[in-house]
Amino acid sequence: MNFNYEYVEGLIYLFSGILSTILLALSITAYRKRFVKKILYAIIAFGIFSFYLYFESLEAFYPELHLYPVLDSFAAGIVTLVLIFFFLAIIKRQQ
Repeated sequence: MNFNYEYVEGLIYLFSGILSTILLALSITAYRKRFVKKILYAIIAFGIFSFYLYFESLEAFYPELHLYPVLDSFAAGIVTLVLIFFFLAIIKRQQ
């Protein structure tokens, strides 16, 4: 029996993407209630991270995407953006 780990990896990325989208929606709701600017950075981070996770799940479900190494650089850049926006959400002072 040959177990397909790529498929399981894709499912985990997909589930994480769904969770990240739910957190994005909750962040938008929180921003609409309080209008705290710091939450905007978290919204952007969750949005970018959701995109990244869906992208990674596609890459797991379609192995032919591994033929394009530029996509890995693109994914690494996305993670860097997420870190920057979460950092901004933490350090920005409330105005």
